[in-house]
Amino acid sequence: MTELKRLAQTTVAISGGCGDIGQAVAHRLVEEGAKVILLDRSPKELLSADLLNNTNVTYLACDVTDRDAVQSALTESLKSHNRLDVVIANAGTVINEPFLEINPDNLRTTLEVNFYGAFNLAQLAARVMVSQEPVRGVRGKLLFTGSWVQDMPFPEGTSYICSKSAVKMMTMVMAQELASQGIRVNILAPGIVYAGLSKKLHDVQPDFRERVSAAIPLNEMQTAESVADGYAFLCSKDSDYMTGSTLLIDGGATLVKRT
Repeated sequence: MTELKRLAQTTVAISGGCGDIGQAVAHRLVEEGAKVILLDRSPKELLSADLLNNTNVTYLACDVTDRDAVQSALTESLKSHNRLDVVIANAGTVINEPFLEINPDNLRTTLEVNFYGAFNLAQLAARVMVSQEPVRGVRGKLLFTGSWVQDMPFPEGTSYICSKSAVKMMTMVMAQELASQGIRVNILAPGIVYAGLSKKLHDVQPDFRERVSAAIPLNEMQTAESVADGYAFLCSKDSDYMTGSTLLIDGGATLVKRT
């Protein structure tokens, strides 16, 4: 008898799908049986060959800061999928600057992508989900890629931290308002992930490697795959009784490493 996979008959849309974390999550969810829609303003050629050639993976061009583009992507998704079970607002950017040197344009860009982009996707997806028939009492799940710094300061991180803190409070308000309509809203908060900009900095800047080592009690950077493992749980029925919560997977970074 073929074992039924945990996310069989589940459709998941992921923004920032062409990034390291987005692709790792896509791989993990497909392994669990999900059909995955990757949304990104970057070209699909950035995707790995196995994702490009997987019939359970769809790519749609979408800039989350463009509300019309988000609506079009969701409308297009529903043409080939019966419903949106889970939407993951994962698209993000980071520009680290000392507070006295913050460029207001960089602050604005960070908030535009990380907060307003997440809002656009979440609100428009929620409007789809409220009209869906519930499965086990759940009409849909809205998930956000937060960060371990959403609750604590970190040098040169003002723009990024403020954007993630705003997403956290939005998540809690959404969860409170949408609970009665069968929609779960949660955050996955990673630590310092060996992906994207952090990976580039780690590979070329010794001082960055030292700061990372000093910040993580487990003494190693997080993998994108560990983020994906957390999302596999949040997308599944195992998290049905969670809403307004943060799943923190940070290697202990929020503990503040002490020697």
